[in-house]
Amino acid sequence: MTTPSAKKSSWTDLSPWDKAAQWHAKAPHISDKLIELAEEHARAQWELEKVREQHAQRMDLRRWWAQIAMLGMGLCNVVVLALVAWHYADTGNVVPGLTIFGAGAGLTAGAFGAGHALSRRAPTSGARVP
Repeated sequence: MTTPSAKKSSWTDLSPWDKAAQWHAKAPHISDKLIELAEEHARAQWELEKVREQHAQRMDLRRWWAQIAMLGMGLCNVVVLALVAWHYADTGNVVPGLTIFGAGAGLTAGAFGAGHALSRRAPTSGARVP
């Protein structure tokens, strides 16, 4: 008794070109249609890869702009916190002003760092098209 994996036909030992030549000799109308289908599939795969690459480039650009926006908003937040701390210091409440500034600046830096780390971990090239 032989197992299915032990059975080998001469067809599986042939190269794809030899298989195509034999198929063309036996049924030329079918082999021509298969060649057309293979060419269409190759063109479709090439187009899909081109779309994926364009999508990856757009996502990289959007990620870059998002990082620039996060940096700008973070800097504005720190400036506003400095103004609030200055106001507290002018009214004689130095410790609460410094506490608000320190906590706010620390949270802003943490949020920026986390966003930056997450954007670096995100896939860039080879991204899937939704």
